[in-house]
Amino acid sequence: MNTKRPAAVLFDMDGLLLDTEVTLKRIWQREAALLGFDLDDAHYAHLVGVPNVLCEQKLMRWFKDFPLDEFRRNWKAAREAERRTAAIPPKDGALEMVLWLEGQGVPMALATSSSREAVERNREAWPELFRFAATMTVEQVERPKPDPDIYHRASACLGVRAADCVVFEDSNPGMRAAIASGARAIMVPDLAVPEDDVRRGAAAMYPSLSRALLMREEWF
Repeated sequence: MNTKRPAAVLFDMDGLLLDTEVTLKRIWQREAALLGFDLDDAHYAHLVGVPNVLCEQKLMRWFKDFPLDEFRRNWKAAREAERRTAAIPPKDGALEMVLWLEGQGVPMALATSSSREAVERNREAWPELFRFAATMTVEQVERPKPDPDIYHRASACLGVRAADCVVFEDSNPGMRAAIASGARAIMVPDLAVPEDDVRRGAAAMYPSLSRALLMREEWF
């Protein structure tokens, strides 16, 4: 692997820095079941790393007469109830990775398919994790992941090219965006099984950010 020091490191958020994907999967499957729809694991795999608005479009295609408005109200209320009970925890190694990169003087940016509201909610819970010089959310791009636009825009905010950056991602759509941007795309899979094109295009894959940090001589 090219081990040239990256000009910046760009991160996805859900399922990479925070253990949100597992929580959201449980909530969506439960709320769909309560409405009489079986959102099984095979279907849900196609929603990982995809913006909510596109996920909702998939639900409407998969299930006849799906009550989208009711489902949306219910899952958001359930998520908020869980958030009040306990903050969603960081993923293994996330805090250590961010602090180490900060200590190395490497600029960092967040590039997420989630909303600005979700970012601010998570920043409030974990200010020590959200130490980014730039943040790019789904509202700021016309074409979300797997389009590379979000990574080009995030790197431009830092005054560097995406091709000179390292990107950490956990999903197949996110990895496709990172690879298409020209960055060194590193996958830390969460719920998603890496697909063949992602395996071919990935600069590296690690089981956790802790492992990626331990093996940093391979990518830094």
